[in-house]
Amino acid sequence: MINEKDLDSLGLNKNLTTLYLAVIKSGVQSASQLASVTGFTRSNVYALMQQLLAKNMVSIDFKGTKRRYKATDPIILNRLAEDRLRAVQQLMPELQALYGTGSANPRISYFEGDAAVNTVFDELVNIKDESYRYFGSLDAQLAVEGQRTAKRSVQRRLQKGIRSRAIRTREADMAEPAAMAGDPNLREVRYFPKMIPPHCPDLYIYDQKLAILMAGGEGFALIIESQELSTLMGVIWDMIWDISLTLDELQNLKASDRRPS
Repeated sequence: MINEKDLDSLGLNKNLTTLYLAVIKSGVQSASQLASVTGFTRSNVYALMQQLLAKNMVSIDFKGTKRRYKATDPIILNRLAEDRLRAVQQLMPELQALYGTGSANPRISYFEGDAAVNTVFDELVNIKDESYRYFGSLDAQLAVEGQRTAKRSVQRRLQKGIRSRAIRTREADMAEPAAMAGDPNLREVRYFPKMIPPHCPDLYIYDQKLAILMAGGEGFALIIESQELSTLMGVIWDMIWDISLTLDELQNLKASDRRPS
């Protein structure tokens, strides 16, 4: 059964919700009748009704000289929800511009459990940059995300045209098509010459932020928003990228190691 809390998302206060439900349940009613049903005074009913009329949630029905009220088709609530969303979207550029201007200090957010993985991957498919940089172990990532969830994350990233640049280790790689390098996946991959130690957190660099994700074991994520720190880690990442190998280069290197001297 619908109650006042069910309509909280429409931005109505408790009294407006109570009056609206009374109108929609009772059909065409006068202010006196609605006052009797809701316990409000008639003056309060008139004042609240003006707000509902402004939202087109009710209309006036005249019978002779007597004014009565009736609810409009509840389909109007869809438009109200769309209007609220549109208003938020219009404000978003200014809010984003203001976000982060209040303090020069780095902002650090900490998450645990499922929230750690979900938060990091939600951020990666909503970045402002055209790409993000990643250093870590693919098998650990897929073990936590699951292949189905990982594929959904890739699809969301591809839909937005976000490129992934990854440094991984070949020993910890998996034959997962969605994780392969190439233009279809908007992904560049190089392999670190040495094995990344097990139980090592993954690192993501994007939007002047660092995300350190320990998916297994301790299970946490640390997101640090700092222009200076992300610049520093970006320089270090680029240095590692320069000494890392493409898959072809790695395979050629291993083949040459197997040849008899």
